[in-house]
Amino acid sequence: MINNEDLLKEISSQQLLELSDINATGTINQNVIDDALNDAISFIESFIVMPAQPTPLLKKISVDLTIYELKRKNELLSDEDKELKKECEAYLLKMSNGKLKTEITSTSTASFDETHTNFAFRHNTRRRVNTKGFR
Repeated sequence: MINNEDLLKEISSQQLLELSDINATGTINQNVIDDALNDAISFIESFIVMPAQPTPLLKKISVDLTIYELKRKNELLSDEDKELKKECEAYLLKMSNGKLKTEITSTSTASFDETHTNFAFRHNTRRRVNTKGFR
């Protein structure tokens, strides 16, 4: 669903290194990131079923909650982070009620017949409209 590139759009690579490197090895620990992502997905799935093709808003919520979980594991949560989680919860609640979409669907089933030439306000006859009596 999301990967490190999505996380790096929100935080720097240095921050991602610091949040994931719990053993102080100087490298990004992918297991810690995956664990935080799984925690975020579990939280999201307590509201909705995770779709195969999530909307950009749902991906953003996943990224925000993953970063929240990484900060929580390192005990670096601020009031701003807690407010962000509440905002994400509000969006997830709206998604669970059906007020916001969760999945990108291509419902474009409209077809256009290129051979059809009769469009609105296009007349095949060139007769003028009789305007007698309108003045």
